[in-house]
Amino acid sequence: MKHKALNQLLCAAMVNAQFRETLLRDPAQAIATGYLDHSFSLTREERELVLGIQAQQLEDFAAQVYHWISSNNGNGHHSKNGNGHRPNFWSASEAFIDLYRAPVPVQV
Repeated sequence: MKHKALNQLLCAAMVNAQFRETLLRDPAQAIATGYLDHSFSLTREERELVLGIQAQQLEDFAAQVYHWISSNNGNGHHSKNGNGHRPNFWSASEAFIDLYRAPVPVQV
């Protein structure tokens, strides 16, 4: 699956407020720290994208990621698949259900 790490990054941000805030405030730290014991294997282009995004809300962040993917499929190629439809960025979210089930760190 193309852009699996980006999908994982966004899924982690959706399910964990602390990670989401870190991603929005300091994406380099979010990438470096990972989510619980999961690290994100971003390509160079994906990393540059994430580090270049400035967004106040996750929805804006995700919209910029989606625009990048849909405008050039993240690698300069046309974004339509063989049947003429745009790829569904969220179609593989079920593969990351473990991120959702991961325990939330307790803040004391």
